[in-house]
Amino acid sequence: MKAVVFDTNVWVSALAFRGRLRDLWYGVVAGSWDVAVSDEILGELKRVLMGRKLGYPPEMAELIVGNLRPLVRLVHPTRKVRFVVRDPDDNRILECALSAGAEAVVTGDRDLLELGSFQGIRIMEPGAFLEEIDPAGDTPGPLVVR
Repeated sequence: MKAVVFDTNVWVSALAFRGRLRDLWYGVVAGSWDVAVSDEILGELKRVLMGRKLGYPPEMAELIVGNLRPLVRLVHPTRKVRFVVRDPDDNRILECALSAGAEAVVTGDRDLLELGSFQGIRIMEPGAFLEEIDPAGDTPGPLVVR
């Protein structure tokens, strides 16, 4: 797989919760694929981690984002899109994917998933992404793209 962009909801699930989505984090740490992010995605991740639902202290949220930075490719989108109307923040994910030349966006967001694809970029649920890269679902720890 070329590049992939994880939506903020996927980052939160991979970092903050146990379960199969944690395998995404292991794959990032192992460098199993090219994961692209933008400053906007990292900023939103930090805000969500510190938000009412998760309540991470600012120092912990900053540490998590700081540890993530060297493991991903930071892109600086220059093209703005206004494709998702219901939640304009979702457009930041599409902008990052376009700038990164991504093959896929991985998200749990219904507005994005309803698109199916955007300018040749597949939009898929985390489970479908994991199934594609690890069909048996039996790889413990870091995943390796097959």
